[in-house]
Amino acid sequence: MKLFLASMFTLGILFLMFFSFVLFLFSLYGMIDVFLVIFLTGILFFLYWLLSPYFTDLVLGIFHKLKWIDLKKLKEMDPELANFLLEVCKKNSIKIPKLGFIEDDNPTAFCYGSAAFNARIVFTQGLFRYLESDERKAVIAHEIGHIVHRDFIIMTLAAFLLTLLYNISRSLMKWKGEKKKNIGVLAGIIAYVFYLIGNYIVLFLSRLREYYADEFSAKLVGSDALARALLKVAYGILAKPDTEAETSLMNATRPLGLVDPKGIKSMGLAYANGKLSGNEEPLLRAFLFDLHNPWAFWIELNSTHPLIAKRIKRLDEIGTITSFNFQRIKRIKIDKKKLYAGFAKDVLINILPFISSGIIAFIFIFIVTRYFSISTLPAALFSIAMFLFYLFFLVMGISLILKAFYRYPKKQLAKTNILELLGDVYASPVKGRYVELRGKIIGRGIPGLIIGEDMMLQDPTGLIFLNYEGLIPGLGNLIFAVRRVNKLIGKDVKVRGWFLRGATPRIELDEIVVMKEGRRIKSYVRFWAIGIGVIFFMFLLFTLPIFL
Repeated sequence: MKLFLASMFTLGILFLMFFSFVLFLFSLYGMIDVFLVIFLTGILFFLYWLLSPYFTDLVLGIFHKLKWIDLKKLKEMDPELANFLLEVCKKNSIKIPKLGFIEDDNPTAFCYGSAAFNARIVFTQGLFRYLESDERKAVIAHEIGHIVHRDFIIMTLAAFLLTLLYNISRSLMKWKGEKKKNIGVLAGIIAYVFYLIGNYIVLFLSRLREYYADEFSAKLVGSDALARALLKVAYGILAKPDTEAETSLMNATRPLGLVDPKGIKSMGLAYANGKLSGNEEPLLRAFLFDLHNPWAFWIELNSTHPLIAKRIKRLDEIGTITSFNFQRIKRIKIDKKKLYAGFAKDVLINILPFISSGIIAFIFIFIVTRYFSISTLPAALFSIAMFLFYLFFLVMGISLILKAFYRYPKKQLAKTNILELLGDVYASPVKGRYVELRGKIIGRGIPGLIIGEDMMLQDPTGLIFLNYEGLIPGLGNLIFAVRRVNKLIGKDVKVRGWFLRGATPRIELDEIVVMKEGRRIKSYVRFWAIGIGVIFFMFLLFTLPIFL
C-alpha cells in the first residue's frame, strides 16, 4: 500500500505538470497540432509498452547472445533457486517469467516486459560465480518484486508523461502562428523546465521502486542475503576484465539491473578491501560517506538506483543483518558542522566560473541601461562588447586557477593508508587531500583495457584507483598506457597525489616512485588544471593587440 501511494503521488505530480499545460492550451486557439502531438505520442507509447519486450529480446539475442532456458535447465544449474522461483510465483499468483541466460561474468540480473503476463527475468553466469544460492534467491526475489509491483507499467507511464512534456515544449517553441505567438513560446519554455524537473522525479520514482523490490526480497529470503548479494555484485562488476560486449550489456541494462554499475565502484572497493584485510572495518567505514556526506546525495540524484549503503541501511531496518555489524556505524560521531561547511566551500568553488559569467552579464546590462540611450547605443556597442569579452576571459582565467589550487593543494602532505582514506566521511570530489601511499600496483584501473592509463594500487589495508595525466593530454596518456603501465604492474611503489571521493574514490597522481629502482614518474594532473586558466590569459594577451 505504501508503494502504491508513493507511486500515485509521484505520477500525480507529473500528471499535474502535464495537464496544467493542457488547460493552458485550451485558453489559446489554433493549437490543434499540439493535441495531435499528444495523441500520436500516446499511440506510440502504447505500442512501445506492448512490443518493447520483443524488441529487447531481439537486441539481447543479437548483441549479447541471450539464450532462453526452461525451469528444468535452471534446476540443473541451481535446484534450490528453481524451486524457490516456482514457489514465489505461485504464492503471488503470477505466471513464471520467461527465463533468459547470458554467459557474462559480470554478476547481474534484470527483468523487463509489459506486465506480469509477458515478463522476462534475465541473469548472467556471474551470479553463479560470485554469489551463493541464498544470495541468488535474494536477487531473483528482487526482480520478481518488480513484476508483482507492476513497475513496468508505472515507469512506462512516467516516461510517457515526460515525453509528452518534451514534445509539447518543442511544438510550442517552434509555433509559427501569428496570434499569441509569444505566449506559446513562453509556455514552451516553461514546459521544457517542467520536463527537466520531471526527469528527476522519474529518477526518484525509480529509486523508490528499488527500495520496495528490496523489501519484497528481504521478506522472502532475509535482509542478510540481499545485503551480501548487493556487495558481491558490486565487487564482481569491479573485479573482472570487461570485454566491449560486457561493458555494453551493463550500460544497456543500467535502469533494469540490480545495481547502477556507474555508482558502485566505491562499494566494490570497500568489499574487496574487507576481503583483503579479513575484517569488516573497511566496509563499515566506506558506508559513512554514502550515508552522511552531502556529496553522496548529488551522486545519487542522477542515478536510477539508491546508493548501496542506503539500501543496506533500509534492509537493516527491515530485518537482521548478521554478515557485518551495520549497527556500529550508527555509533560513530560525525561533525555535521564541519561536513556541511566543507560542502558549502566546495559548491562555491565549483560554481565560481559561472558566478563570474553572471557578473559579466550584470555589468553589461548595467552599462548599457545606465550610460547609453537608444540613439547612441549602436556606435558604442562594439566597444562595450570587446571590453566585456576581455573582462570575461580575465575573470574566467582567475576563477579556473583558483579552482585548480583549491582542488590540488600542495601543503600538508599526509602519509596514510587506503583504509583511512576510504573511511574519511569528510572527503570531497572537489577538494583534494594531498597524500602519500606505499603499496604495489596490481593492475589496470579497468582490467584488460590496454589503452587505459589508470591503475590499481594495493597496500596492506585495501585497494584504490590511480589516475595518471600525461604532459600531452590524450596522446601522453595513450603512450603511458601502452608502453609503461605493464612494466609497473607488480612493482612496489610510493605514490603522491590528491585523494578525491566521488562515485569512484581515486588518487589523482602527482608522482610515482618505483621503490627498488628509485625511478620517478611525473603526472601532470595539477599542471593542466592550472594550465587551462593560464590559457585564458594567453588568449587575452595574444588577441589584445588586434583590437587596440
